[in-house]
Parts: sequence; C-alpha cells; structure tokens
Amino acid sequence: MQPDLRASYTDTFEHAFDEKGRITIPSEWRGGAYEVRLFVLPAKDGCIKVYPESWLGRLQAGMKELEPAQREQVRQLVGTVQAALIDAQGRILLKEKFRKPAGIEREAVLVGRLDHFAIYNPAALRAITPQTTTLEDVADALGI
Repeated sequence: MQPDLRASYTDTFEHAFDEKGRITIPSEWRGGAYEVRLFVLPAKDGCIKVYPESWLGRLQAGMKELEPAQREQVRQLVGTVQAALIDAQGRILLKEKFRKPAGIEREAVLVGRLDHFAIYNPAALRAITPQTTTLEDVADALGI
C-alpha cells in the first residue's frame, strides 16, 4: 500500500491583508503538491483555519459512516465554510465574517499545522504560543 503523501503546511509567516481582504499565501505553500482551492473555516481558538480541498473531500467521503446527528453537525459546519481560490498573485480573499471574530484587521500570522494552516492576530498568537518547542520536547511527549 502506498503511503498517503500530501503537502504539509509547516513554518510561520507574517503577512498583511490588503484593502480588499486578500492575504498572500506563502510561496512555500503554493505549487507542486499544494492545492489551489482552499476552504476557510471558523475556529473556537481565536483564529481562522484553512484546509485544502482534499481535506473536505475526505470529510465528504466519510459522511456515510457517521451517525445521523454527526452528519447534521457536519452539514451545519459546511454551511459556514468559504471556498477560496489562490489567485495569480498567490492571494486568497477572506471574508470579514472570518477576520472580525478572530480579531484580525490588517496584520496576520499564518502558522502551518501539517494538514492545514491557521491565521492569527499576531498579539493573540503571542499570548498562546510557548516560547520554544523543540524536537526533543515533542518526542518526549509522544514517547518516541
């Protein structure tokens, strides 16, 4: 069986929204194995989460395995999702309905989360981010 290889969102980048509500996606997250159609979702933890189209496809494929109440919950979530296409300049448009609750006005930090990335208000991110996390910290926590 072939491993499920996908582009991973890693690293942290600082970018600003333009006057139309567009933000540049880092060049490291574009081209090659990265997808150009993304989905923007609201998040409880004070950020905006952005997933590639394939993630939503996997969610859709798994719907038949869910209980009716779980399917309804997914349907409700999908009704709040914004599709975003990366334009020729490498930007996506994010509606104000996502930016405002996250406290994001102009400046933002994009943080890779492996299968997706999150967009934060810089001050909010500083308040929740530990000073440093090392490979050893993570390996110890995972017991590897």
